[in-house]
Amino acid sequence: MTEETGELLLVAADWRSRALLLAELQEAGFPVRAAPGIQWAITWLLRGQVTAPALLVVDVHQDPLALPNQVTALQQLSGGAPLVLIVGVYQRRAFESLRASCAAFLVRPVTIGQVVAVVRRLWPALPSSH
Repeated sequence: MTEETGELLLVAADWRSRALLLAELQEAGFPVRAAPGIQWAITWLLRGQVTAPALLVVDVHQDPLALPNQVTALQQLSGGAPLVLIVGVYQRRAFESLRASCAAFLVRPVTIGQVVAVVRRLWPALPSSH
């Protein structure tokens, strides 16, 4: 077994956002695991189903459980992986306290292309053979 850069953990409760972003990230060559909400992602990390993600992309849109303390818990459970946080205009104030701990803090509306560009900039190392 060779050691590789970990997976990107995509967390998005909104199925359409998750599906579109997952497809674009996979097309760009990133190893991605997609969770249908923050509670799924936290459970996966607690159970060891996901270990040490290289990057977290969390979209809190339509996820009533994605509260600032839950996003912080997710980041801590991930070993402090860089966090790309996507919030809605009306959620911005609630999540503003997390801005300093984010590698990127994006406010909707954002395009899938903008998110992928941020991931490309932040990705620790692109796999050389994939």
